[in-house]
Order: sequence, then structure tokens, then C-alpha cells
Amino acid sequence: MRILIVDDEVGLRNTINELLKDRFETFVAEDGAQALSLILEKSFDLIISDLKMPKLDGLELLAKVREVSPMSSFILMTAHGSIDGAVKAIQDGADDYLSKPVEFAELNHRINRVMQLRAWQNQKNLTEHHSKKTNLIGRSDFMTNVKKFITQVASVPSPVLLLGPSGTGKEVVAKSIHENGSNSENTFVAINCASLSENLIESELFGHEKGAFTGATGTKIGKFEIAAGGTIFLDEIGELPLPLQAKLLRVLQEKEFCRVGGTRQIKSQARVIAATHRDLKDWVAKGLFREDLYFRLNVIQYEMLPLRQRKEDVTDLIQHYWSTLSEELGIKSLLSPAAKTALESYDYPGNVRELKNIIERLIVLTPDNARVDVAHLPKEVSGTHPVVSLHPIKEEPSDESNVNPPTWKPGIAVEAYLESIEEAVIGKAFELSGQNQVQAADLLGLNRGTLQYKIKKYNLVKKKAA
Repeated sequence: MRILIVDDEVGLRNTINELLKDRFETFVAEDGAQALSLILEKSFDLIISDLKMPKLDGLELLAKVREVSPMSSFILMTAHGSIDGAVKAIQDGADDYLSKPVEFAELNHRINRVMQLRAWQNQKNLTEHHSKKTNLIGRSDFMTNVKKFITQVASVPSPVLLLGPSGTGKEVVAKSIHENGSNSENTFVAINCASLSENLIESELFGHEKGAFTGATGTKIGKFEIAAGGTIFLDEIGELPLPLQAKLLRVLQEKEFCRVGGTRQIKSQARVIAATHRDLKDWVAKGLFREDLYFRLNVIQYEMLPLRQRKEDVTDLIQHYWSTLSEELGIKSLLSPAAKTALESYDYPGNVRELKNIIERLIVLTPDNARVDVAHLPKEVSGTHPVVSLHPIKEEPSDESNVNPPTWKPGIAVEAYLESIEEAVIGKAFELSGQNQVQAADLLGLNRGTLQYKIKKYNLVKKKAA
């Protein structure tokens, strides 16, 4: 354990250092400002600081530590009569406090207690992590080979590059690699390189210092720092802008980086797993992706197959998502054999992600105890127009052929009929999501821009408000 001792009283500072240096790796600082400089250079497990100090007192140092090194434990030393300062420190996030003059037996006791607390928290995180372990669904030969691959690469630190179409489960495989590795007790962090602008993604990856750019009102810890000792998953790596590709290459080669606007070198201890649906060799040839970064990432490669090439997995995926999503959403609904057959026969160009979205949409738009039949499926699955609302069933129909798809009345234009269905379905999803456009778009399988156009077209916000 690495400890920083901060006190402007040289005798006490050196005495504590002598007491602890045989058991721990110790550093000393004569005031809060010097301590902060050390904290910005190195990571500390525990900081023991005096309350009253020049330049930067103990409470001010605590506030800075919680910004730049939130995982560090903090013990504040206070003189008699400064108990209010100790209480304030505990309220502001200190782990413990000591009264001066310091009794060294008590100091050891407090340090041991902090160590026990850190060990307990690590074990708690590990237990919670294992209880939520990623479940790989499917019995195909492909999925059997995926599981073998995960076992082979989980315990080595080498970069992994996952290839394949969008929605095939690359992030699920990345999580499983992390969970089965020796660093599984540490953090798994995922970032989609295509979801943020060039200016934002650098800050997301590496963090930034206060004042680094307009709007940088405080220090931000980036994903590489959060994933220290764990795994960072860079999804859609092919969309990373070229200037950032150079910075990522340095992180992979030198194992260090700087926050935006900062000069301190921060060690990178995170394992990198990247994924893309692009043909990176083709992008290298076109000058859109750095060749040296491609070779650095492509140490271990695995290609995910589209769902249409592993049909044996579709049945298991339908059963899994129908069960888990019904439980999460609190809706009990039935899937008819004919509808299940139609879902199993569909090719899913959007792969597992599309299958999950379809199942979630069907469950959300289904009242409790209702029966989902072929006519209620999306038209790309069933080949018919979907029914907008479902009604609870009183009896199970004995003949599947008696269930008829909806029809429109003569004289009503087909286009108007389809628009009425679209308006009702989008309106229902918009209502169920509490007018949250991101969630509604997810339910409907639309991108947000398309959803915003449809909401405006059908005046759904006004109708909801009315």
C-alpha cells in the first residue's frame, strides 16, 4: 500500500514516516499544495493529512483528492478543539480522522481499519460482479467455439480485435473475456467511438483538466483512467478520427497518456479490446485507418458471424429475451407457436440487437395476459401489417388458422391506413417511455433523428400534453 503523509510540522511528519515506512511505501509533503503535486504525479492508496496547513489546508486538499483521485482513502489529523473540522471532513468524504497528539497505536488501528474497509469493498465489488456475469446464449458450433476462444484469451493481457457485422454480440464477448480473466475484479468500461464528436471523444477517453477548453469547469477522469487494472472496450474503432488514432497508438505502445490540457503522464494499466464492423484492411489501404495501429490492435482477432449463419441460436435467444425482458418490464404475455416459428425463420439483418429490440417492442405493446400472434409481428417478420394494440385473451383459440391479419375498410387509402398504424405505435412507445426520445427510439428500433421527425409529423408532444 502506498501512503502519503502531509503535515507542516516536520517532527510529526518524519516520525509518522519512520513508523510506517517498514510496512508501506511512504511519501511525505510539508503542506497541501506540495501534497497535491505528488497526488497528480502518483497514485496513493491512503493520504494522512493535517487539518491546519498553509497554502492548502486539509479540507481543501480532501476536496481536490476527491476530484483527481477518488479511489484514494483519506485520514484527517486534527488538534484538540477542532472536532468540527473532523466532522466536516467525514461529511466531505474522509474515511476517518485522528486527534492530536497522535497516539501511534491508534494510528496503526485506523490504518488497519481503512485497509479492511478497502478489502471489504473490493470483495463486495467482486461478488456483485460475479453475480452479474455475462450469459452467452446459443448452442451452435460457432457459439461453442466462441466460448473456447474466450477461455484461451481471457488470462493474457494482449489486445483483442473483434470483427463482424453490427449487433452480433461483440460487446458481450468483450465483457465475457474480461469476466473470465485475472483482472475481472476491476472495472470493465465500454465506449462507442462512433457516438461522440472528435472534440468530445478525446476527453471521454483520456479525461481533461480544469480549464482545458471552454466548458471544462473541473477535472474529468477519462475511460482509460477509470478502467485502470481492468478492461476498456473500444467499440466501432474504425470510426476513431485519425488524430486520435495516433494518441491511442501511443497508449498501446508506451502504456501512458495525458489528460486533455494536462502534462502529467498517467500510466495505463487497462487491457484493450476493440471491435468494428469495418474491413480495417480496406480502410488502411484508403488512408482512413493507421496501419501501425491496425497491427498493434490485431494481435488476437476473432470474427463474429451474423445471426442468419447460426440459426441454431435464434430459438435460444428468443426464449432468453422473452423471459428476461418480461421480468424486467413486469409484463406477462404469451407467444403463440405460429409467432414463434415466424420469429425463428426471420434472417435478422440487424442480428442479435434487432432480435432483442423486436422482442422488447412486442412485450411493451402487449397488455398483461395477452397473446402475441403472427399478425402482431413487425411486417418484415410476418409479411403482414402489425396490429397496433392487443387485448387480453379469455380463451385459447384451438386453430391457429382462425387468427386473421387486420384489414382496412374499402375507400380508405392504404397509405393513410399505414400512417394511422405508424402514428399509434410510435405514440404508444413515446407514452411508455415517458416521452424519453432515446428510450422510445430504442423500443421502436429507429434512430433518434427519424423518431424526432415522426413525433413532429404526428404532433405527438402536443397531443400528449393535451
